[in-house]
Order: sequence, then C-alpha cells, then structure tokens
Amino acid sequence: MNTGILGSQPWPAAPFGGIRLWDLHTTWNDLEPAKGVYDWSNLDAYLGLAQSHNVDVLYTFGGTANWAASGSGAQCGYTPESCYPPSDIADWDQFVSALVAHSAGRIKYWELWNEANTPKYWTGNVATLVVLAQHAYNIIKAADRTAVILCPSSTGPAAEVGTFLNGYFTAGGSVSMDAVAFHGYTYPSVPEGVLDLVAAVEESMASHGITGKPVWDTEGSWGLDSSLASQADGPGYLARQSVLQWSSGVSRFYWYAWNNGSWGTLWLSSGIQPAGVAYNQIYDWIEGATLSSRCTMTSDSTWTCMLTRPGGYQGLIIWNSATTESYTPASQYTQYSDLAGTSTRVNKTVVIGYNPILLSTPEPPAPPTNLDSVTR
Repeated sequence: MNTGILGSQPWPAAPFGGIRLWDLHTTWNDLEPAKGVYDWSNLDAYLGLAQSHNVDVLYTFGGTANWAASGSGAQCGYTPESCYPPSDIADWDQFVSALVAHSAGRIKYWELWNEANTPKYWTGNVATLVVLAQHAYNIIKAADRTAVILCPSSTGPAAEVGTFLNGYFTAGGSVSMDAVAFHGYTYPSVPEGVLDLVAAVEESMASHGITGKPVWDTEGSWGLDSSLASQADGPGYLARQSVLQWSSGVSRFYWYAWNNGSWGTLWLSSGIQPAGVAYNQIYDWIEGATLSSRCTMTSDSTWTCMLTRPGGYQGLIIWNSATTESYTPASQYTQYSDLAGTSTRVNKTVVIGYNPILLSTPEPPAPPTNLDSVTR
C-alpha cells in the first residue's frame, strides 16, 4: 500500500495477511535523519494500523541515511546518497539495533535490502551487501530468534534474478537468511512469465544446496497500469499470477500496490477496481483449499489448476492464455464462478479465455453448529 492509508484513504477492505513497509517513508534515511536522531512517527503509525487490523509486517531495509552514505549520485532512487553503502559499518549496526529495539514484538519479517541488483537501490558490491546482511541478521536474531529474515530482493528478467542470487550465495549470503526473496515483475508483462522467475530462483537455490528454504515474492504485479494492453485485463492478470505462484510453491506474494494509482492499482478514490474485486475472488477460491498438483498447460494454451477441500469438494481453476474458446467440463462440475463474483450453473459447456473461472462441485454442507443436538 502507499501513504494515503495514513491520510483520508480507508484501510483495504480486501482480506490479506501482511503488509510490506516500502515506499512508505520508513527507510533508514527517514527513520534516522541525523546520526543518533530518530523519527519513528511514520513507522509507528503503520505498525499501529497493522496491529489493529491483525496483519503482520515485513520491514524492507534500504535507503542509506544521507549522513552515513559513502557516496552520492543521480542514479539513486530516493536521495542522491540512498543507494550507496554506509561509510562505517558501526553506523549500520547502530541503526539496525535501534530499529529492532523500537519495534520489538511488532515486526516479524525482515528483508535485507530492496532490489539490490539495480543501481537505483544499491551501488555497492555484493561482498559489502553480504556483510551488511550478516550484521543485520545477527542483531535481529539476537533480539528475536523467531524472526524470519529474507535475503535482498532482486528484480528484472529471470536470467538477471538468477545471476544476482548466484553471486550473492557464492559470496556467503545464504548463511544469513531464512527465506529467498525476489520480485515478480515479468518482461514482457505476461502473468505466466512469473514461472520463469520462480524456476531461476529454484535453480540458484539448488546449485547452492538451500532448496529447503521458502521462496517469497515480496513485490509484484503487472507493473505500470499503462503496461496492460487493456485495463480490462487487470483481473485476469492478477488471478493468473497469483494462482501460478501458489501452484509453484511460492510461500508469500506481496502485491504492489493496493492504492498506488499508477502501478498495479487495485483501489482508487472512486472505489475498488475490477482487479481488486478479482483479488477478493481469488482469495475465496484458494483460501483453505489444497492443490491436487501443480497447474498444467495443454498444447492449446489452456491452463488448469485442480483443487480440493474437505468434505469432497472439487474445483478447477481454468483459463486460456492465447484465445477464447468453448470448453466442456467434466460432469462433476455443476457451477462456475467468475472474477466479478458471479456464480452460474454449467450448461454443458463454458467459455474460457484470458480471465480464469472456477468450475466446482456443490459446496459440502456446513457442519452442525449445535453439537449437543448431534449427540442426542
């Protein structure tokens, strides 16, 4: 989400599990504008909102404090100093220690740098980044052994993400992390392209012997709203990217962003957008469900994802990434739901295309609420 949440904008009505603190004026430079002088106001506001709405928090490091930076350049994303390493590792240690102490019990997840493979956010070498990560890891774990710490995120095509991770792991970065982070933007912007990114991450992990660690997409969407061929494609893009990451074993996916206005936008002041409505539907489709196997694609570009729920329920999320066509479901599927939330009975065939639908058997009956009556 973006900063409007602290102003007049409402908290998102969509159900979700956590927020990522980035682009919210919570960088090192924002929190420690002068050496030893801290301004926790923005951070505390978001942590308070998270607690009151029962969602967890991922804090992303980045944005070196101006006074602590080792250089300055126009390529940096925030201030001219923000993408440079600190001149003195002791300044970094002091900041991390202060942040961890101040937010004790309110931040569970930590990302060790944002998009560290781009000069906009990091101009130092990989060895320096690994040292920063090791210091932060030790400080955080000393304060909270249950904290979950992610490696720095990377972005770009799959080959670039894989190259960054290989270099980071080779330099010793795999020791100081609990999970692997990447950013799920695809080039070109095609939702199925996220599978190439996941494959690159998994290949890098396998080559460095860390296949057991979780994989998180800490920032993704279609990117700029203008990158969509049509705004009508937003619901289908979100649904396909979300379901495919679930299918491929990605543990968490943070959408960027709920209320940005120009980038992955799900909400505007006029109200929730169609893609935001689709997010609610996808949540309902997959929450509490189990995938029978990974999603598969047939030769005609039809994608299917089979899922089940307790009580005998079966579902099939289906779309065609290339065309619109008629599809004859198996006989057990008696109804289907679309991304606008409309449910319809199946009449022999259904139409599938860019936007996924959910074919399903009837919902199993709800368990009795009065257990005493069952006993009698």
